[in-house]
Amino acid sequence: MAGTADTIPDLTTLDKAAQLAALRRSMAAIPGRRDHAPTEPDEPSFTPPQPHAWAAATEGDERALSGPVRSRTLKTLPVPMPLSELLPRGALARGTALSIAGAGSILVGLVAAVTAAGHHVALVGQPKFGLLSVHEHGGDLSRIAMIDPGQADPLDAASICLDGLDLVVTTVHGRDVPPTRARALLARNRTHAGILAITDGRMPGLDLTISSRPVGYGGIEQGRGRIRSITLETTVHGRGITQRTGRYTLTAPTFGEHGLRWTPAVVYAAAEHRPHRLAVAQ
Repeated sequence: MAGTADTIPDLTTLDKAAQLAALRRSMAAIPGRRDHAPTEPDEPSFTPPQPHAWAAATEGDERALSGPVRSRTLKTLPVPMPLSELLPRGALARGTALSIAGAGSILVGLVAAVTAAGHHVALVGQPKFGLLSVHEHGGDLSRIAMIDPGQADPLDAASICLDGLDLVVTTVHGRDVPPTRARALLARNRTHAGILAITDGRMPGLDLTISSRPVGYGGIEQGRGRIRSITLETTVHGRGITQRTGRYTLTAPTFGEHGLRWTPAVVYAAAEHRPHRLAVAQ
């Protein structure tokens, strides 16, 4: 492997104050995004497929931001193809909060794209996250911090990570985040110009919802063989954004190739099968 993910020390034996102090010390050892992360242009080169519709939505988002925050929030983080072709700016604007549900390949691809571009990611309460898949997508594992909050509220750790990391992915253990807590967390995310992604739960006030599901597999012949590709149907919707859905195929490299690749799914190959009860790594 090209690198190993950084692991935050075990916090389960500490009280809340000690946990927060330990997280802050660990973050202090990570290069801050403002000093070390690459600087993106304010206007990405991506041109949306429907420029007029997307421009109107983007302008509405810009007016909702205060002046000091606008200059930082409108900078973006890169995303994998299934998202870049569905999002208005072809990327995620800093200050965005979103929910990601469904097939894990989308979240893995997002983490890989962000770290490959030189940014830092915190994964809070994600013990089964596929780090090997991130590496196969071309991500940089040395820029990932794995945080186990134990029995503590994972949002406490996520809130601290927003101070200095670019993308924070956290679970909320399948519960609904109270509106007052949500407002405080979203305000902190916008102030520090990070990106907050929620999994396994619901939180009011999110900017985007991204959901995906597998709709086909390639490489299985007559119920046998090795899965060479998976086709996902991804849907993106949110405030000021018309719902968009696309299908994209993630294909494993063949001999002599390196890394997984995304391609738009136009038609299904004859050898591709729709999923029924087949359990595979997504």
